[in-house]
Amino acid sequence: MAAIGVHLGATCACAAVYKDGRADVVANDAGDRVTPAVVAFTENEEVVGLAAKQSRIRNVSNTVVKVKQILGRSSGDPQAEKYIKESKCLVVEKNGKLQYEIDNKLISPEDVAKLIFSKMKETAQSALGSDVNDVVITVPFDFGENQKNALGEAAAAAGFNVMRLIHEPSAALLAYGIGQDSPTGKSNVLVYKLGGTSLSITVIEVNSGIYRVLATDTDDGIGGVYFTEALAQHLASEFQRSCKHDIRGNPRAMMKLMNSADVAKHSLSTLGSANCFVDSLYDGLDFDCNVSRKAFWDS
Repeated sequence: MAAIGVHLGATCACAAVYKDGRADVVANDAGDRVTPAVVAFTENEEVVGLAAKQSRIRNVSNTVVKVKQILGRSSGDPQAEKYIKESKCLVVEKNGKLQYEIDNKLISPEDVAKLIFSKMKETAQSALGSDVNDVVITVPFDFGENQKNALGEAAAAAGFNVMRLIHEPSAALLAYGIGQDSPTGKSNVLVYKLGGTSLSITVIEVNSGIYRVLATDTDDGIGGVYFTEALAQHLASEFQRSCKHDIRGNPRAMMKLMNSADVAKHSLSTLGSANCFVDSLYDGLDFDCNVSRKAFWDS
């Protein structure tokens, strides 16, 4: 069995197989090609993916999101400190390592990532109808050795044989076959990656099938979650206009609105308008609103 490719992002994860001459991202049990990189811990089990994301409203302090942002980092790292400040899960330092404290239990970021990798393994095996062991994992170009090691260890703990870690821009070029069909050609290629929490731009020289990064830059202020937040703010204004309640200071109501905004955002990628309905958004009041693509762009 050939190796599969796995991408663990800040907000989503996916698995791909090489099929019919191209990379094919396989669908999970919900029929989606991407799985939320969210892990919820309950009294009896760990829940990974969409179900964990949907239940976060009721279990916010025990639901881990964006684990990639803290994986392999230590206390004092600016990115780690920013994550700890924003995390709804308690993050503590024990024996020099950052860990989540959930229901009086310590859970490492690597353990959380392992559960997501296990979900990806399960997804690939279900799609292929056979066991999957070998994996190639994508990593950001600016990932340090500690982060790469933590990611590899998490995948190995999930039962994968990690064959290689490759940079995300290189994986994108390989997925599109750039530089493979004309091994003697030379060109410069711009790789654009809009992720859940950042925008990365990388210029790569392709020469005789060899990739060389010429320049790269990442903006952590642009990403899918920020588009969702902007749409949620627009919807909050609509709710205030129609129901005379400002819910922006209510975390539970805004989380409900964020979930609805996220669904609408994906619909607006292909449709001119989308419906947002939230049952009992605030004070027993339902919210039902149609939002146009123009309103989304303007938000």
